[in-house]
Amino acid sequence: MRVTVRHETILAALAGLALALLITPEPARAQIPLGDWRLEGEAALGSRFFIDEPAKSRRSKWEEYRDFPGGPFVPDVQLRIFRKDESYSAEFAGTKWGQTDQEYSLRAGRLGLWEFGFDWDQIPHLYTTNARFLATEVSRGYFALPTPRPALEAHNSAPTIDIRQRWDTARMFFDITPTPDLRLKAEYTRIRKDGDRPFSMSFGGPGNNFYEILEPIEQTIHDFRIGATWARKTWQLQAGYVLSVFQNDLDAVRADNPCFGAPAPAGCGGDATGAPATGRTSLPPNNMAHTMTVNGGVNLPWWRTRLTGNFSYSLQLQNQDFLPHTINPAFSGNPALDLPQKSLHGNVQTILLNLGVVTRPLRDVTLSLKYRLFDYMDLSDEINFPLFVIDDRTLQAGSKAPRKDYQRQNADADVRWQAATSVALTTGVGWERWDRSKSREVPISDELYAKAAVDVTPIEEVLVRLTYRPSFRRISNYDTLAPQRGQSIPEDPAANTRGQSVLLRKYDEAERNRQRVDLMVQVTPTDTLSITPTASYIFDDYLSKPPVDPAGTGRQEFLGVQEAVGWTAGVDLSWSPVERLSITAGYTHDSFYRKMESRSRPVVGGLALDFHDFDWISNITDTVDTLYGGVKYAIIPRVLDWGVSGSWSYALGRIETRNPTAPVSGTAALNLSARAKPVPAFEDELIRLETAVAYHFLKNWTLSFGYVFESFQKHDWRTDKLNPFVPTAGSSIWLGNDLRNYTAHTLGAVIRYSFR
Repeated sequence: MRVTVRHETILAALAGLALALLITPEPARAQIPLGDWRLEGEAALGSRFFIDEPAKSRRSKWEEYRDFPGGPFVPDVQLRIFRKDESYSAEFAGTKWGQTDQEYSLRAGRLGLWEFGFDWDQIPHLYTTNARFLATEVSRGYFALPTPRPALEAHNSAPTIDIRQRWDTARMFFDITPTPDLRLKAEYTRIRKDGDRPFSMSFGGPGNNFYEILEPIEQTIHDFRIGATWARKTWQLQAGYVLSVFQNDLDAVRADNPCFGAPAPAGCGGDATGAPATGRTSLPPNNMAHTMTVNGGVNLPWWRTRLTGNFSYSLQLQNQDFLPHTINPAFSGNPALDLPQKSLHGNVQTILLNLGVVTRPLRDVTLSLKYRLFDYMDLSDEINFPLFVIDDRTLQAGSKAPRKDYQRQNADADVRWQAATSVALTTGVGWERWDRSKSREVPISDELYAKAAVDVTPIEEVLVRLTYRPSFRRISNYDTLAPQRGQSIPEDPAANTRGQSVLLRKYDEAERNRQRVDLMVQVTPTDTLSITPTASYIFDDYLSKPPVDPAGTGRQEFLGVQEAVGWTAGVDLSWSPVERLSITAGYTHDSFYRKMESRSRPVVGGLALDFHDFDWISNITDTVDTLYGGVKYAIIPRVLDWGVSGSWSYALGRIETRNPTAPVSGTAALNLSARAKPVPAFEDELIRLETAVAYHFLKNWTLSFGYVFESFQKHDWRTDKLNPFVPTAGSSIWLGNDLRNYTAHTLGAVIRYSFR
């Protein structure tokens, strides 16, 4: 194995450790006295270096949400100062100082009266280190290509770039308890997001080219909360207000079209005809939300009854100015493209109501009732656009922006009976109703369910819990053309024939029968051994209403999800055979299967062809296996500890596609296009092994040495050999990035001083 340790890293690590070892603490002093005050805490200094470090092009997954710099680092620091009677205290702590995922916190307070806190943390997100991007960001949010445009093949040799963003979060709060019954709290959080993330720019309607670029991220979120709690012996009441403000420093992103110019760049083909020079897409607009909440609970004197309730109202506003339809000069001066109004006047209001009652009319019987209402009301203007431009290239007939309101209601009733000391039975029924706007396919759906559960404790060391829950969702009617009618001005029957198939049933609106079973067993034969097997099974059967059989096949026909089956089985183990040794282990298998049916519907002469033999069925199966284990052992108690842990996760995805009948109804080219193609499986595997030894010396000092091995392997035909330009895929340009395989061997040493 090739060793890639940097000499300067080793020297810095040894120097840091030597300096720390020369500092001799005062023996047997757990805390540092400062008059009436005391100081305690701990601090650590370490260094890491790599036996085998992933290359820059392979760090995307390894450092996706973390930072792994080599050399010296500060794992954590914690200092606490307090009065001897603990009446006042203050604490300062931090982890991973100097890294891009560092954290800090500060606390101060008087016991039982007030507390002040401040937190700061950074969350990096590394998307890729191997994207290839030919454009230059000449100004923030404008990506320019050379003139004249290079051949599309030139994008495959573009320089590689990193794509990343970072969230910096600062939170400050003040909590005061002026009386034992009253608590007041105020909190302010600021989240700053900076960086870029993958984004795509289209240059025309379906069938034209697109260019995968970067979305510039310069966003700030302000969140201010105040709340009060009153608590008495028999009742409690809470009230609060939240103001959330989102600010985006940028309102749009621009990018040059790779298929623009005369002569057309090589590889563009017909996509260069009438192509716009530059495209523009709007970014998330500034907005704000006001939310008021009231929560409460009261104990009633009858039947040991408790009532609880929660009410929340939210007002969400957005009124940023619209951008013009397009920056393409070919459409300038068209009065039909004048915006009908300056902005949206966005106004969305939500209401959330929860009510509950729990009562025990008999000693062994508990009744519970719950009701939930969520109402989403979009009162924004429903604007009519006489004409609009698709992707800076195509002029389209008028459209309107429908509002998609909905209301969801839930009701549940449960009865629990402690039939015996070792047996408890629970049964219940429930109901869920959706009322949707006219722009959705299904205006009303109702789902009824039942529940039966049994808890059995045959002996004190064994607990078995089995739950069965069947549910049945039914709809009023399914109107496939509702979305098109909600957007057309005026209604365009021809457009409806090119839209969704009348046989389509969307999974969240289709009729469905569901069966669900959950099992949990907990075995604790001794105080030091616990074994917990778990299992669950869910089966969804999607129904068509009404049954459709246009080809006389004798079978019910509809498009979309036909059925879904998911199951999980696993076991967790915890064992401490002796005080010096603890062992943990576990395994879980997850499987999820979906059967989907779809249809090739080519548009010929402005109409979509609907041939029964153009159907195809996809059996989609995803499985995930996870195994973990760990051992902690005190070789010499309070002197020398050793630990080792490991985890393995393997995910496999399969899509098996077939035609129920061979396509023969169209032309030879259409039949070939409708024929199902085999799809390779995709898989990924993540292995992590870690071991460390800790030596406790000189009363307050600990020296640790550790080793970590990580390996990520994947096979995904969609991205394994993806180039920015793929000649057989048209004239679109991708970033060509991929989460590549990596292997990492890391060594580290940490010295820690603790005084408590």
